[in-house]
Amino acid sequence: MKKLTVLFFLCIISFIANATISEMSFGKWSIKFNDETKQAEFVKEGVTVLKDVKIKFKNGDILLNASSYNSVKIKQEDIVDEVGNARKFTIEYTDGENPDNPIIYQNFYLYDGQDYFLTDVILQSQDNSIISSNYIAPISTEADNLFLPADVNNRFIIVPFDNDGFITYASYPLSCSQTDPESLAIGRVARDSISMEVSAIFNGETQLGLVVGSVDHDTWKSAVRITGSPLAQGKISNLECFSGVTHHITRDMIDGVLKPHGAVKGQQVKSARMIVHYSGDWRTGLETFGDVCCAIAPKRSWNKPAPYGWSSWGGMGTEISYDGVVSVSDFIKENIQNKGGFGDDGVVFINLDASWDKLDWDELKQFVKHCEANGQMAGAYWSPFCDYAGVEDRAVEGNNGYVYGQALLKVFGKIKWEAGAACMDPTAPATLSRINFFIDKFKDAGIKCLKLDFLSNGSIEADSYRNPKITTGIQAYNYGMKHLRERAGDDIFIIESISPLFPANYAHARRISCDAWGEMWHTNYMMNSLSFGWWLNRVYCFNDPDHLVMGDRSDAENMSRMTTGAVTGYCMLGDNLSTEGTYIGSATSQAKAKKYATYEKVNDVIRLGKSFRPAYGHKVFGDNKAVDLFYLETEDSYYIAYFNYNEGEKSGTLDLKKLNIDPDNIDTSKSFECWSSDPITISEGMLEYSLPNNQAKLYHLFKKQNTQPKN
Repeated sequence: MKKLTVLFFLCIISFIANATISEMSFGKWSIKFNDETKQAEFVKEGVTVLKDVKIKFKNGDILLNASSYNSVKIKQEDIVDEVGNARKFTIEYTDGENPDNPIIYQNFYLYDGQDYFLTDVILQSQDNSIISSNYIAPISTEADNLFLPADVNNRFIIVPFDNDGFITYASYPLSCSQTDPESLAIGRVARDSISMEVSAIFNGETQLGLVVGSVDHDTWKSAVRITGSPLAQGKISNLECFSGVTHHITRDMIDGVLKPHGAVKGQQVKSARMIVHYSGDWRTGLETFGDVCCAIAPKRSWNKPAPYGWSSWGGMGTEISYDGVVSVSDFIKENIQNKGGFGDDGVVFINLDASWDKLDWDELKQFVKHCEANGQMAGAYWSPFCDYAGVEDRAVEGNNGYVYGQALLKVFGKIKWEAGAACMDPTAPATLSRINFFIDKFKDAGIKCLKLDFLSNGSIEADSYRNPKITTGIQAYNYGMKHLRERAGDDIFIIESISPLFPANYAHARRISCDAWGEMWHTNYMMNSLSFGWWLNRVYCFNDPDHLVMGDRSDAENMSRMTTGAVTGYCMLGDNLSTEGTYIGSATSQAKAKKYATYEKVNDVIRLGKSFRPAYGHKVFGDNKAVDLFYLETEDSYYIAYFNYNEGEKSGTLDLKKLNIDPDNIDTSKSFECWSSDPITISEGMLEYSLPNNQAKLYHLFKKQNTQPKN
């Protein structure tokens, strides 16, 4: 048994005279609490990570600060939660002079041997009356915090709420300057930005970094607000991790006015749990964040291989016909399936996207049977929280007696529209009945894959919800998605298309970006999402790179687009492969689909079903600011993907040690570049590369002996 050093100087502060600092320690972390200022210092193995940390919250409409409370007590207990065995420390704040102010309980959950701890805040009414709050910040500091080296390579990550509108992730300089626009933000005042649910603050050269974010996604929209520092000091001057955010990117704006977050009500109101992770690698921090989220809300299980297949939207769009999609199934069966490793493991989906309803239900059943005869599984598309008509007296599908007016969300008294559709209340009986109708029809037809789109429409902060117990957009979203998942059962592979990042436990896969076709800027855009969202495969079974379209793009662009499937571990073709019907595909795109989908060495990588890790986060390239270098380690191999986002031809050498690759453990006689099958050259730990304009290279490096992956 490990020897644990536990320092706990104070259980009840009032019992010890003249005490000002209480230290709550377990494992690698210490929380030093000042009972006079009511502020905390987060210390990991002797390093102060954050100081002057306080609690802020709203009691109704009144903004309060826990530092104003006049009495505190601290207690500890050992617990077991979803994450593991923890030492739980609770600070109780009371304000005897203001009986309307709630009691505050701040919990710290410290885990032995972990680089992180969790914390949350509970507001408790003093007289068992109902209180309400739409904002709680368990972590808030306006002090200058410097836990990174003073360096121009310090960055912080901005994570979007969802993936609509070609929104991107960002890696922003932490400092600013008027004289160094290449490496720093421009201006006198450091950038102040909000990242949804999680952020990482790190040094690009050392990878040392802090990850903070929300690991609960059942009630709140949470965010991290970060302000950097002037000049190149590399510090943060404000950090706030809080529950209760709305923003134009959370889709909570109507007519230019932002709808506040819904208030959570009860005798107790609890924030989301927040993670604080500090380690030598910010990427490990984000991966650990994903693992903790998954421990709390386990991902939807999938015990089959990585999916392959085809989606109609990329090349066929709205021009769907029965004869056309049947011919696609035949084309894939005859020309692509089980060739060069495409779908060798038996999971091949033929997905009909928007406009699938140009087929009637009988035709859909016939299409499903045709796919099954070809060794494929048929899929369809649906938007469960969207009404594209917005007519309130229109009957809801299913002959259930409901009309759409009983399902539509209203904000400031008006129907809320988003992405061209009226938003539907996920808690309304009319919405749930509509879900039952469509899911039952899909199941009856034999559909095995369902792509759900514009799900963000179900997470809107509304004036009210039909279920009176629901008061926030995320509560409503969870309510509707839980019903949908249970109705679908375990036999349907669910893909989320446009959707919030969290909650993540209702689908097997999530499209990591918005619509991406075959142009290099589309590849660059999709890779921006993977650059800073690769860790999402910790909460979903798969990251979906969207339909892989070859079209009339160059061979270099085609190889790059297919490589995005390799680095995400997922492959859905997107060209129009129909040979019959009203909208026949071009011979060029069909030839390219046959060619680039059947590279055996590339398909060997796709079938791993794993997302690659970015080599760094402080250097980005292309119009959409993506990392260009990624890597993955498995038991017997290392993989490297290197992209050239329209930078002319570039060549040189890669330092393998910077990719956590042991060059002495590479069997160069077996290793190769996957597209060309060319052997690789390693000299003094450096891998030689040459990338033509717009082209990606994918390297498979075999280990000399099997060793356990480091990550």
